[in-house]
Parts: sequence; C-alpha cells; structure tokens
Amino acid sequence: MATPGAVHGEFRSVTPAALANQALWTAGHALTSGAFLLFFARELGAAGTVIALLLVVPETAAVAGLAARPVIRRLGGRKRTWMLGTLASRAVALGIPLAAFPGMTGSDAGGLWLIVAFLALSQAVQGIAYVSFVSWLADLVPEGRWGRFFAVRNIAYVVTLMIVSLAAGAMRDWWTEVLPPRSGLYAYAIAFSLGTALQIVSLVPMVRFPEIALGRRAPRRASGQSPESEATSGRAASTSFALLWRNRSLRCLLIHNWWLAAANGLTQSAFFLFLTGPLGVGLAMYSALLIVMRLTMVPTSWIAGIVSDRRGNRGLLMWSVLAASSGLLCWLAATPDQWWWVIAAHVLWGAFAAANIAGRNLLLKLSPPDDTATSLALFRNVGGWIAGMSGLAGGLWLDALLSGTEPASGTDLESFRLLFAISFAGRATSVLWLLGVREPHDECS
Repeated sequence: MATPGAVHGEFRSVTPAALANQALWTAGHALTSGAFLLFFARELGAAGTVIALLLVVPETAAVAGLAARPVIRRLGGRKRTWMLGTLASRAVALGIPLAAFPGMTGSDAGGLWLIVAFLALSQAVQGIAYVSFVSWLADLVPEGRWGRFFAVRNIAYVVTLMIVSLAAGAMRDWWTEVLPPRSGLYAYAIAFSLGTALQIVSLVPMVRFPEIALGRRAPRRASGQSPESEATSGRAASTSFALLWRNRSLRCLLIHNWWLAAANGLTQSAFFLFLTGPLGVGLAMYSALLIVMRLTMVPTSWIAGIVSDRRGNRGLLMWSVLAASSGLLCWLAATPDQWWWVIAAHVLWGAFAAANIAGRNLLLKLSPPDDTATSLALFRNVGGWIAGMSGLAGGLWLDALLSGTEPASGTDLESFRLLFAISFAGRATSVLWLLGVREPHDECS
C-alpha cells in the first residue's frame, strides 16, 4: 500500500481520472435513477405508495454505509471495497430491468415490487462503496487542494447530469410516440442496462491508482479534542462512534447536517405539488427550472473550491446554507399570478453546490485520519436517511392539510406555505450549530 505522499505527486493525473470517473458514473446514474426510474415505474402502473418508496429507498438503504469501516478492514482496503462494492451493487441493479418482462415477474405489480427490492439492496451495497471511495479519494489528493478538486468533480457531475438527463428525456418522449406500450418498457430496460454498464466502466480510470492504508494521512488535533482523545484516535482499533462523538467540532457539524437534512426533506413533495398544482407549471418549465439551478451550480462550485482552499470551509458553509435557505422566501412569495418567484428560488439553490463542497471538506478535516469512512457515513448516509424520513412525514402532513380544502381557494396555498415556513426556519437555524465548530486552517493554501 502507498502513502499519501507517494501519490500526491500524481495529483495532476488523479484529477482527470476522477473527472472521467464522475462523468461516466453520472451518465449511468441519469439512466438508472431519478425521473427515468420513476417513469419506468409509472409505465408499470406505479401509484402513490410505490412512487414514495422509490423516492425514499435510495437514501434510506444507503445508511448501510455505516458498516463501511469493518467491511474495509475485512476486504483489505478502501479501493478494493469501492470496486467490489460497485460491481456487486451494479450486478444487483441489473435485476431492475427484469420488471419489463412480466413472464419473469408474474405481473406488472410483481415487477414493481421487484424494482423496490433490487433498488434497496443495490443502494445498500453502494452506500458502503461510496463512503469507501470518497475516503480513499481524499487521501489521493493533498488536503490543501480538496476544495478545487471536489469543486471540479461537482462541476463534472452537474454538467453531465444536465446533458444526459435532457437527452434521456428526449429519447423517452420519442419512443413513447413511436413504440407500442410494451415495447416502450423494453426500451427502458435497454437504457437502464446501458446506464449500469457506464457505471461499471467508470471504475476503469481509477484502477491504476494505489491503495492507501487507513490512518496514513498526517494526523492533526481536531478542534474540540483533548490531547488524550487525540492519542486515542490514533489507534485504529479503538476508533468508535463514541470517540467521534466526543469531538465537539465534529459533533456540531454532524448535528448541523442532520438538522438541515430534516428541514430540507420536509418539503420534498410539497415543492413538486405546489409547482404542478396551484402554480400550474408544466413539464417544460419544470425542466427549465432544474437547468437554471444546475447552471448556477457550475460557477458556484468553482468559486467555492477556491474559497475552500484559501479561506477555509466553516464560513463558506454558513453563508451558502443561508443563501440557499433564502430560496424558501421566494416560495412563500410565489402565487399563481407571480409564479416567477420560483425562478429566483432555483437561482439561490445553486448555493447548495458550495454547501456540499464546504461541508464534506470540513468533515474530512475534522475526522480522525483512520476513520474518515465512518465520519462520511454519519454525515452523508445518515443525513440522507433523515431527509428521506422527513420527506415521508412531510408528504403525509401535506396530504392531511390539503384534505378537504378547495383547490385554488387560497386555503391550499396556505397549507403549502406552512411547510415552506417551517422548512425555512429549520434550514436557517441549522447554521447555529456551526458556531460550535472550530476549523483547523494550517492546511489551507
């Protein structure tokens, strides 16, 4: 196994390889998840319950990433865990296109539950693979370049997702018009299989880079740790959730992220229903709003990467979360006559790109070098699970608020605004937890 110093000299070759990996993976992701998967399920007759499960299952199942550290030790390294986990998760995901063949599933209803089952299992394995990959990747790159490195990866993600999603949507519209319904399902299966193949190919650019042992990154005393706990954190065998929780800065950062995830998740279904209901926004405008947000994320990511490396992450995280949270004020102001407020909201949501970069970099800086995988799982995977559960709760609450209201009477608008106001309060107050975080700055350059 190599040390970080041995590969930092290869940083210029790590970056293009990581960008190729990100672009290939994202292209495959656009064909195997999100709207594309939901449309596939709708063609099979999926109703509210199954659609809700498909929205929640990926983040919920990914909480399995908490098991990454013992799996890494069992398999002998983070690179190996990432590669084997990715191959295993993609192999399982190939069961999803089988739903297009009722002779194999018994019925379309059986196919829908097959999708849910294979999606859950594949995302659980992928959750372990993901945290292993990011933990390994962080040790391949000098700490003082994390901001710019993860920024360009984020740009590759946003641009690829935007291009492939538009192309996939156009392709789906074309075959819906020219193919019989059942043949259209087969087209979904082919596209899904192609996406899975792209995700497997995404491993290739990173194959030549070496494994790095856990804990080989230069140790630092994380803010909020005593010298005694620092010494303890250097012993891999004793690293535990309890030890991570004793790090005051890391604890406050995790609570901030979970608090923000709960507030974000609350309005998952409310945004979509508000746009397509009271505001009367069509599919074309809905797609255009997503493009506006993603275009804003490109320069935001680049600027955030530079700021992260030169000035640190805590302040960047606080201001970007506040900027993105202010988008809820635009949702509160939107009405059927002034629907354009949601355009401003999507521009402000571009700040989430900066929050994602700063939050992950700050987490990596505060984590013990020998347990970044567990910290990443607590931050991203547990945060995703909380957002999913909050999304379910928000959807049920919105249904209860809307039951019995008269559409376009004004009462339905107030139901949506109640959730928007509570979500805004949660998002904005999440930054208060960051006041308890002290960021080490000696690596910034």
